[in-house]
Amino acid sequence: MSSSAEGGLRLGSEIQSLAAAGRVNMTELVHPVLTDLARRTKETVDLAVFRDEHMVFLDQVVGTHRLRTVSAVGEVFPMTDTANGKAALSLFEDDRVAAIASRELKGGGESQRPLSDFLREIEDIRKTGIAWDLDEHTQGISAAGFAFQDPVGLTYAISVPVPSHRFGALKESLADQLADARAAVLKLV
Repeated sequence: MSSSAEGGLRLGSEIQSLAAAGRVNMTELVHPVLTDLARRTKETVDLAVFRDEHMVFLDQVVGTHRLRTVSAVGEVFPMTDTANGKAALSLFEDDRVAAIASRELKGGGESQRPLSDFLREIEDIRKTGIAWDLDEHTQGISAAGFAFQDPVGLTYAISVPVPSHRFGALKESLADQLADARAAVLKLV
């Protein structure tokens, strides 16, 4: 450390290098896991980060089926009706989950889901580690996913969206494959 001309302290180059080394590019780090999961499932696999009470897509490996799901990197998704959003919420404290979910669920109109039902679903996700979107966000697309946090506390989710007509046959094996992918990611972070 040294004094700056303004009278404050300035970090030395060694400390600045150490701080830069601590920032991990999660997209690069977990991309091989996304690629492996897409290869094994033949389905699209997404990576999203929790930002401003939404999930923002950071990376995607597109599946090999002719009919597949694709979202744009940078696209923003809600929390309460997506697998990645629910998975991320399952890592938060109950009061934060309730605050985010109640704001989002209020926009549901007559079909609004009771907050108590949603909180029960979050408890189930905490037990299993896997979140589900069964034609909730987009009719005709279902998804499964899990969430994790990086060393600085940012929350990410990996999800596999699947056309719903194929989802039922994949659901059980998808849960197992997501559990394997989650274990691989947790070794990396």
